[in-house]
Parts: sequence; C-alpha cells; structure tokens
Amino acid sequence: MPTVSIVVPCFNQEAFIADALESVLAQSYSDWECIVVNDGSTDGSQAIIQEYVKKDRRFSSLSKENGGVAAARNVGFAQARGTLFVPLDGDDKIHSDYLRLAVECFEAFPDTVLVHTGTQRFGESRKVERLPEYSYEKLLWQNMLVNTTMYRREAFLRAGGYSPEMFYGFEDWEFYVRMLRPESHVQYIKEPLYLHRIKKSSRSTDRVEQDKVAESQRLIYERNRDRYAEHAANPISVFGQRMKDFAPMYTARYKRQARYLHVGYGIVVLGLVGVIALLIAAG
Repeated sequence: MPTVSIVVPCFNQEAFIADALESVLAQSYSDWECIVVNDGSTDGSQAIIQEYVKKDRRFSSLSKENGGVAAARNVGFAQARGTLFVPLDGDDKIHSDYLRLAVECFEAFPDTVLVHTGTQRFGESRKVERLPEYSYEKLLWQNMLVNTTMYRREAFLRAGGYSPEMFYGFEDWEFYVRMLRPESHVQYIKEPLYLHRIKKSSRSTDRVEQDKVAESQRLIYERNRDRYAEHAANPISVFGQRMKDFAPMYTARYKRQARYLHVGYGIVVLGLVGVIALLIAAG
C-alpha cells in the first residue's frame, strides 16, 4: 500500500494536465499512487491521462460525469489506498521534493493532521504568495491554507470529504473548516513547494464575474454554524481581533506597492533628466 495518495481532478485541462502529472512523476519520494479523475472532459485530456497510466503503474484513472472539483476529489479519494492524501488540480504542479518533505514533517511531528507549504505562482504571475500565519480562529474568517496540502486519511474520512454543493469554489476552505479543530496540529513548510498556475480565466475569476463569492461564503457559514457559534459569541470582540490579525498583512502589501511605485517614478524622472541633459549638450 502506498504512503501517499494523490488525486488529480481534470476537466478540459488538455493544455496543462501533462505538466501536473510530470510533476508527480518527478517526485524524489517514490511511495505514492496518483488517481486522475476525468470529470467529464470534452477535449483531449483523457488520451493524455492514459499515456501516463501506461507509462507508470502508480498512475490510474477514473471517469465520471462533470460535477465539479469537490465531487471529483471525493470519487478519487474513495478509491485511494494511502495513509496520507494530497489533492492536486489538473493545471497546477508540485515541486519535486513536495512529497518527501511533507512526509518527513508527518514523521517528525506524529500528531500532525495537515501539512501545507509555501506557494509559488507561475503563468500570468510569478509572485510568491504571502498568507497569514495559521490558526483555526483565523481560518474561520479567511482561508490561509491553499487547496494542495497533505492531510491524514482518517481526517478526510472523519470530515466526510469535500462538499459538492461548493460548486463555485472555496470547497477547500469549507473542507478545512470542517476537518480541522482548534486543537489540530498544522505544520508549515516555508519553501514554495506548491506551484499554482495563474491564468487570465480561471474558476476564481469566473466566481468573481458571476458574483458567486458571497454565495460561497454563505455556504461555508451555513454548513458550519456550530463552529462559528463557538468562536463568535461576541462579534464585536471577534471583529477587533481579526483586524489586528489581518490588517498588518494588508498594510505591508500597501507599503510594498507604494515602494515599487516610488522606485518606478524615480526611474522615470532620472530618464527624463538624462534626456534633457543630452538635448542641452547637443544644443
């Protein structure tokens, strides 16, 4: 039985699915299985998936009617045999040492429920994502755990998997709120081992364009009312504490943007001064 089970949902990811599966194949840790769930693709994704199934016996594939990422992950993990689970979207990648370092973290800290890592964007953006330091109380109000993490099989089963009704996104956030507890041990690996592809059009941009953000947030609250009730008996106090938690992050982001803007202005001014000097000299 493999130690790690990776589930890759794929819906019309013909252009990217090979990148995702190559990143799995390149892992320095070899004790894994990868279940690719073709979620009703209508492009050439399935042919590419089958190439990897033939290439390495650790790959397998399942097909289902399109039902969203949450449902696809549940179908894949229902067939998984590993003691540790990793969800990976069909357009993202993981660093070659992702599995090894995450497994080592579980071995070093046996009480760990979930391990998450730093995130490097690629594609339309090359930034390293900066997220607030994790605590369960903060998680209720803002997600600071990316969708590709490693967690224990029993934690997934206890939570009942992902919620298919979170069709427009935030399914990972809702799942973490339900799976974790305030006392759950969560470990963080600072290195950017999760590689998140940024595209001009994605589920995130579609969610904003279709005005589904508030609806998804409402579903998180409705499905976990008891969790929020435990931590929000005094909403005024909670609001003040969360402002202390999150405001510094946004303030730092503003200062960085302002600094970049000032540097840009400085370069433009120096360039203009240089041009003027050349014109004066030429005259």
